[in-house]
Amino acid sequence: MVYSELNRTRSLPILSSTFSEFLPVAFTRSSSGSPAGLRRLNVARVFATVRLNGPITRHLIGEISGLSKPTVNEALDILKKEKLILLTDIKAKSKSDRPGPKAQQIIFNKNRKKIVAIDIGGSNIRLIISDLDGNIIATSIASTPLKGGRKAILAKVKELYEAVLTENKIKLLDIGSIVAGSPGTIDHESGEITRSYNLPDWENFSLSDELSKALKMQVHVENEAHLAIYGEHWRGGAKDLVNAAAMSVGVGIGLGLLINGQVYRGFNGIAGEVGNLPLQIVDKAKSPMNANFEFHASAVGLERNFDMVKNKKGGEEIIKLAGSQSVTAKTIYAAAAAGNELAVELVNQQLELLSRGIASVCCITNPEVFILEGGLASALGPHLNTISKMVQKITLIAPKIVISELKDLATVYGALRRGIENVDRATLISILQETA
Repeated sequence: MVYSELNRTRSLPILSSTFSEFLPVAFTRSSSGSPAGLRRLNVARVFATVRLNGPITRHLIGEISGLSKPTVNEALDILKKEKLILLTDIKAKSKSDRPGPKAQQIIFNKNRKKIVAIDIGGSNIRLIISDLDGNIIATSIASTPLKGGRKAILAKVKELYEAVLTENKIKLLDIGSIVAGSPGTIDHESGEITRSYNLPDWENFSLSDELSKALKMQVHVENEAHLAIYGEHWRGGAKDLVNAAAMSVGVGIGLGLLINGQVYRGFNGIAGEVGNLPLQIVDKAKSPMNANFEFHASAVGLERNFDMVKNKKGGEEIIKLAGSQSVTAKTIYAAAAAGNELAVELVNQQLELLSRGIASVCCITNPEVFILEGGLASALGPHLNTISKMVQKITLIAPKIVISELKDLATVYGALRRGIENVDRATLISILQETA
């Protein structure tokens, strides 16, 4: 089958799901039996070949696609007219090293549209713009205005977006897709957030609708952890794998799952909400909310636990280490590294709980690699060996546990990848429906 061959030979930094899943379905449609239908499919096939293998010659397109030279040339003329591809001349060398006749290279037009990726987090809002190959054109970041609630957060997103477009002279018509990631339980079809613990006034509304109005273009919204595993699969620690997990440990805790090469969202999009796992250490209140994983194991949970014992021996030293700032989870980890016994006790409690959470996920999903990311990931780095040993004790086969190579960019990279797929899919639909 041509498309399985394309999947093996792709060179672009994108996954081929858009092509390998969408195009074969098109071949089963009744319209494919008509001359016009066959022509549309041939154009789509040539486009897919260029997209996944370019720069490429006409001859090689024919070899990979199995199409005749006239059919390839006709398809390329159509694609060039639609500005989906570019043709460049290269000088071929003869055996005598003398310049030979000019040959044409067919290139995917990566600059035809731009992708906007937005990561709305509990600490920062990050916005990145790229071309259709994921090459970064512009970036912007600002602190999340938590005190202002939903209205202030949405206004800050709009402010960043408009500033980046203006600074880089990008017009609205240049944008091919906007994808945003957010914490909370999110319906990835409607963009509705039903619950969120880490942002104020951030539930029971459609983030997709609100952002689409503010940015004057359709915005696709997905849970930040689901996008993060997309990013890891594309450019991070899960690259070339089919089963992996990525847990973000920061203001909250989120989990993205890659199962059999696909991001797993669950029945209604809330798979990976491990923050609600009832992995209680000791909680005198015995509250269901206080007993959950996120309450104790997140960075905020560690800070909360310190606040309860700050008057014990060693507490004053930790406060002094923070200086004029509040004591953060990173401060506690730094104090533990310096030998502060209270900090060591708090860190060990968190490491134990994190390990139990990781083991719980591994017992069910059996990932090849387990990636730790988020604001606290760097502090967890020196403790990977401890976490791995704890996980090994309570699982049949423990995965490799690593710190994310993408640091705090996993979600925004996942949004970029999703945006690229959106444009590719829309392009294929346009070709199949409109090409004469």
